[in-house]
Amino acid sequence: MESDGEGTPPPEQACGAGHRASHSLPTSAGGRVCLSCAVALLSSASSAPAHHVSHALASLSLALADPAFLEPLRAAHPRLLAAPLADALAGAAARRDAGLAAQASDLAADLAAAVGPPAASELVARIARVLSSGSLVKHLHTLHCLGILLNSTKDAAAYIGDKHSLYLNLVNDLRLPSDEIRGEILFVLYKLSLLNATPWDDIHGNNNVDLSAIGRSLIQFSLEVLLKTQNDAVRLNCVALLLTLAKKGAFDILLFSDQSLINSAEAEDYVPLNASLVILFADAVKGSLLSTNIEVQTGTLELIFHFLSSDANIFVLQTLIDENVADYVFEVLRLSGNNDPLVIASIQVLSLLANSEERFKEKLAVAFSTLLPVLHYVSEIPFHPVQSQVLQLVCICIVNCSGILSLSQEEQIACTLSAILRRNGNGELGMSSETFALVCSMLVEILKSPSADDVQKLPSFLEEASKLAISLTFSHEYDCLFLVPHSLLLLKETLIFCLEGNKDQILRKKALEDSIIETCKTYLLPWLESAVVDGNDEETLSGILQIFQIILSRASDDKSFKFAEMLASSSWFSLSFGFMGLFPTDHVKSAVYLVISSIVDKVLGFSYGETIRDACIYLPPDPAELMYLLGQCSLEDFNLASCQCAILVILYVCSFYNERLAADNQILASVEQYILLNGGRFPHEIPGSLMLTLLVHLYAFVRGISFRFSIPHSPEAEKILFHAMACKEWDLLLIRVHLIALKWLFQNEELMEPLSFHLLNFCKTFCEDRTVMLSSSSQLVDIQMIVELVYTGETCISSLLVSLLSHMVKEGTEDEVLSVANVITEIIVTFPCTSDQFTSCGIIDALGSIYFSLYSSRIKTVCSLLIFNILHSASATTFTCDNDVWLALTMKLLDSFNSSLDYTSSDQEQKILIGILCLILNHSANKVLIEPAKAIILNNCLVLLMDGIVQEACAKGPSLFQHNQETAFGELLILMLLLIFFSLRRYGAVLLLHLIACV
Repeated sequence: MESDGEGTPPPEQACGAGHRASHSLPTSAGGRVCLSCAVALLSSASSAPAHHVSHALASLSLALADPAFLEPLRAAHPRLLAAPLADALAGAAARRDAGLAAQASDLAADLAAAVGPPAASELVARIARVLSSGSLVKHLHTLHCLGILLNSTKDAAAYIGDKHSLYLNLVNDLRLPSDEIRGEILFVLYKLSLLNATPWDDIHGNNNVDLSAIGRSLIQFSLEVLLKTQNDAVRLNCVALLLTLAKKGAFDILLFSDQSLINSAEAEDYVPLNASLVILFADAVKGSLLSTNIEVQTGTLELIFHFLSSDANIFVLQTLIDENVADYVFEVLRLSGNNDPLVIASIQVLSLLANSEERFKEKLAVAFSTLLPVLHYVSEIPFHPVQSQVLQLVCICIVNCSGILSLSQEEQIACTLSAILRRNGNGELGMSSETFALVCSMLVEILKSPSADDVQKLPSFLEEASKLAISLTFSHEYDCLFLVPHSLLLLKETLIFCLEGNKDQILRKKALEDSIIETCKTYLLPWLESAVVDGNDEETLSGILQIFQIILSRASDDKSFKFAEMLASSSWFSLSFGFMGLFPTDHVKSAVYLVISSIVDKVLGFSYGETIRDACIYLPPDPAELMYLLGQCSLEDFNLASCQCAILVILYVCSFYNERLAADNQILASVEQYILLNGGRFPHEIPGSLMLTLLVHLYAFVRGISFRFSIPHSPEAEKILFHAMACKEWDLLLIRVHLIALKWLFQNEELMEPLSFHLLNFCKTFCEDRTVMLSSSSQLVDIQMIVELVYTGETCISSLLVSLLSHMVKEGTEDEVLSVANVITEIIVTFPCTSDQFTSCGIIDALGSIYFSLYSSRIKTVCSLLIFNILHSASATTFTCDNDVWLALTMKLLDSFNSSLDYTSSDQEQKILIGILCLILNHSANKVLIEPAKAIILNNCLVLLMDGIVQEACAKGPSLFQHNQETAFGELLILMLLLIFFSLRRYGAVLLLHLIACV
């Protein structure tokens, strides 16, 4: 390098050695660099003084950074320095001059970067040639330089002449003891693999090469390096190389000598030829997994993942598990601190290891607590890459390691799973389909664990999770039908869970049961209503029907009845036949009829649903066919008779919810045809009284409806049924009854005799319980129905009750008299205006007979109260025709009154009698009951009693104020004063004269 001082660069001239002037390139500092001199010196670097070569390298390094030098070099001499620089690098390596070699290596890299492909390609070719033969023990920097060139030069592999020799030499020298050399070799091999410059990438050009042998050597030597080294840089290069090979499928070729055995029948017992290589792999990766370098750990985990993904997966899995690689991966996961790349890589490996379930589950059980923080971490991140894999691992442990979970862990997992569903339910959409399925499956497994009932907060988590799962999959906004089976399974198992256990456990889960029933009402029932229109899948329909059946058959009586009422009120029977039409399979038909039978059990009681279950296999799926079957003769066909009983039950229950499986006239015609052909005879296996009762009520209902719309009927069918009602056993109160049917029955005078018997039974039961209770608390026939029929005045119930009372009085049956009187009293108290009806029917005559008979004071008290209510509420015109009856009754009441009452009496019956006398006197002011009123006024004993009570009251003086209506004397005094008041209103003068005469 020459310099002419400052100023403009001198004109082009040759150097002092006489080299060509064109090789003398200027610098911006005013000097020149003779390329020929540099070439000559570098080419003889092995023999030239080291400091000369070093000076030349330093000068060239500075010149390459100078644009004045670089531009003409790049334009005119791009290749000139490459060859001698490669020689200089080789010479420095030969002299084992590490400093000079490092300097030459750096300059070569700078030259390739500055000049570009012309220099780079030459450098790659020459350096590769140097490294293709001989020991690489002294070529640390040469290897480093080639690695840099391969990393920075485009298509660098194309400039390597003998790739096979280079590759083979590099592989063989992996056995060198130096970590630095092996690290550089591994990096070069890694780059060659990336550049597709390996023997496997040129199979056609290596026909005589044993690729398996090279591959086995490469993997074995690389794994030995990985096993022995403690240097993270070497580990990183080694892992990078092995990972690249794994991605290319090299392991599939190298692990087994006979690939045909892998999937053969003998594969399970087949021991691979290179089992030692797999064991070496397992031992080698352990150290890298324990490295503190996250990049090394992540790369190693990726390597294991691809290694496990080979065709020989089953053998590799078992070996790695047996060699405790899973334990190391769990340890990486435990110490990861939720580092996302580490978490992802670890879980991917563990998911593959889990494919060997039998061997892996023991490892998983030991390290299970490590997964729980990871589960919580991935659940917080929407669509986390390994969210489903973590869930799968936890699920495997729950399924295969029964009893491993503590109560707190079960609660923690349930809480996390509920949170996943909650976030998705809030619109975050942070969950894949696989995740959803796994969440449902895991919750189901927790539900099945023996300790589920002991997890205090589990019901609340399940309440939220089951509702969210159903709402997500049954929303019309998203097409989630493929997830529906998972949500339905979760809901079903949750329902079973809340219905099982001891009494305290079931009580604690009451809110969960309520939530499930509400979920069915809010989501599943509307979906079923749309299913008939949309034609959705049969599996979903069956799943929902199964859940409904569990509620109806196993929930508490109150809840199951309300649920049955809710379904029946939602056009369930029409929907049911729609389901059977949409899915004409035996499975759907059986499921639909089973639910119908359970609804019938709840709303009718007495196991009427059993008739449907017994005949289910023969019942048709079409309502029109039901009507046809009902109108057939079944005297010789038990199966048909069973079907007809089931049809009658279905039609009757439908009528309560304003559902019609056919037109009213068609239903009436079918029922009449049934009566005409079968005469109300039922199979011996079916209780005749139950079915005849139902037939009576159904016929009465359809007749009551048909009467409204003037639908013609069959008198012959009516006659046959009336005859059956008179001759056979049936019970008006046995099942739930329509007011329409009851009204029609009590409008027929032909039925008065059989109806009087049932009405008497009603009165007896009402007297005992104040209500008529059927098979469950929901099936009630209350007094209100009878009251309403009396109130309308369209039936003969009032006259029938009076007739019953008269008959019972004549029979002398005290309890029956009491029952009928109580019912009549209740009717009058509820609707006072009905007093006129009972009075017109002759009730006073019947009541008067009681006072002429030897009945107990209890009966007389009840009858006196009834008379009091009649007098209190009936209109005055009602009493115009029965003056003699009332007079006889009044005289008998006065006799009873006089025989026992004194001013100290506290008998309730006598006080009611005084009230009756007051009301008779009050009515006499309206010119009715004149004679009974006179009899009261002119009764001497009554006058004396009144006088005695008044005198007693006067004698008490000021202390009389202490005798109010709450005392016996006070009550009697008030009643007597009222009697005097009503007497004075009409007959004041007569009474006054009578009192004077008595005094």
